[in-house]
Amino acid sequence: MDTRRRLAAIGDHLDESLGVRRQEARPMLSPVPQQRDIGRSPLRNVGRLDLDQVIPDPDQPRTEFAEEALERLAQSIRDKGQLSPIRVRWSAGAGKWIIVAGERRWRATERAGLTTIDCYFHEQALSESQILEEQLIENCLREDLQPLEEAKAFEKLMELNGWNAKQLAEAIRVHPSKVSRVLCLLKLPPAIQEQVTSGELSARSAYEISKLSDMAAQQRLAALSASSRKNVVVVRASNT
Repeated sequence: MDTRRRLAAIGDHLDESLGVRRQEARPMLSPVPQQRDIGRSPLRNVGRLDLDQVIPDPDQPRTEFAEEALERLAQSIRDKGQLSPIRVRWSAGAGKWIIVAGERRWRATERAGLTTIDCYFHEQALSESQILEEQLIENCLREDLQPLEEAKAFEKLMELNGWNAKQLAEAIRVHPSKVSRVLCLLKLPPAIQEQVTSGELSARSAYEISKLSDMAAQQRLAALSASSRKNVVVVRASNT
């Protein structure tokens, strides 16, 4: 009897050692994945999503997209596919992925008639400053932003972080002189800023005009430059 009790006590262990299991050993997985995991691959930072699961960032500094350039990119995607993923972050409020970088590729993919898009997923929450910084770096390096879009984004990023122009330049990897020139556009009267936005006045001429302290002189020179379609150069008088 003593032997039988001992065998009964260790029976489960003997079965296990012989490869016999009385219960199913496979892990129990949920039959319904979480919404944010749909389309994601085992490498959690990359995957493919339906286009309708991705939305643009309403605070993206870039607001204008050239139709001709979009069509060229769409044709390239039709011919060769998407060469690099867009970067997205999860929004619990929207229940969708918000674009951090790559809105132009997203728009072109939709225009190309495709229904899915390759994505890189940001796992960690990003601050407003981090999001804007990443968007600025991508757009500035590719020169996709309009001059006033760029200037307003520069100003906002400096305010968020308490940076000066030099610190901003270091953060987004551009020359300090570029930051100074771009920020000067914000000092111009709204009418001249509108000329820059419309393309009537070049950003280079607008920067030169910003050197003038007299608003009337600024407006006269802006009108002259716009009518002649030539860049202007302002030479400041020396104090010596």
